[in-house]
Amino acid sequence: MRKKRISITDIATALHVTPSTVSRALNGGGKVSEKKRLEILSLAKKLGYRPNPIAKSLVENRTHTIGLIIPEFTHHFYSRMLAGIESVTSKAGYQLLICTSNEKQKQEIKSTQTLLDARVDGILATISKMNDKFEHLQEVMDSGTPLVLVDRFSEEIETPYVISDDFNGAFSAVDYLCQNGCKHILHIKGPANLSTTFNRFMGYKEALRKHGIAFNEELILESSDTNLVEKIRFCLSNLPVDGAFAYSDYLAFEIYKVASELKIQIPGRLSVIGYADEPISTYINPTLSSVNQQPFEMGVAGAKYLLNKISNPETVLEVKTLATRLVIRESTQAVKTGH
Repeated sequence: MRKKRISITDIATALHVTPSTVSRALNGGGKVSEKKRLEILSLAKKLGYRPNPIAKSLVENRTHTIGLIIPEFTHHFYSRMLAGIESVTSKAGYQLLICTSNEKQKQEIKSTQTLLDARVDGILATISKMNDKFEHLQEVMDSGTPLVLVDRFSEEIETPYVISDDFNGAFSAVDYLCQNGCKHILHIKGPANLSTTFNRFMGYKEALRKHGIAFNEELILESSDTNLVEKIRFCLSNLPVDGAFAYSDYLAFEIYKVASELKIQIPGRLSVIGYADEPISTYINPTLSSVNQQPFEMGVAGAKYLLNKISNPETVLEVKTLATRLVIRESTQAVKTGH
């Protein structure tokens, strides 16, 4: 049988005082003698009294919970971002309610409803890659619940954002390849409707422009293409590809596999750079150069912004952009001289 939770009324009855006296003593309020306060605190501890969070939230109009919606847990990027968020929220006395969208819009919509029903004080979210409607996020804002979006940007939603500088992250990667002599650089793009995909592609093109290298549509592949592996194989076999920049480290690994099959040496004949600096980049051989997006710092910044928005609803709308860092490893060590 479930044990009955000790209430303020139970303590009041045992000590022959009013529940309001007990409440004031437990919450550090005035109009309670020091002797009586210590007596109440002692009995509360002895009986194992714990405040009822639901009752407290009704009084304060706050639940001290924050909702978080992320695409998934398995990516190192999101687990690091979560660690950054939690490092801030836990210190501030907030609990996290975490939902995953699995990159599906229906699941994301359901998650926002769940979090609103739970009366969270604010929501941090990363838009799923399958998202093309944003009414559910507008509903969050219309309800008066502060919303901060992290990692991915959408012009459809006017809310604070914390994102990484994907344009310059991609630019630095491709600029490095060009400096090492690469002139025919393959690029595998990310999901079609994501801001991160667009910004990385623009960074790629700008680096080519800086080095006077003509843009070649043949060297652009779509990650969503069911024939991606075959197309990578075609490019590496039939075009003078000497460099590759992938939207993610996992897509870069697809290039590794095809290069190995074709006996193309990395970095001897082909330099490769990925994105996100996932653990896989240090496990594969040769180790993969990649762009680090500072996910922990992104989580910290997002959480701080949201807590500030909760405390000060009139906080100015802002897009905070975090610098990226190019991490050079073995996949780009050799200076290229072309084929």
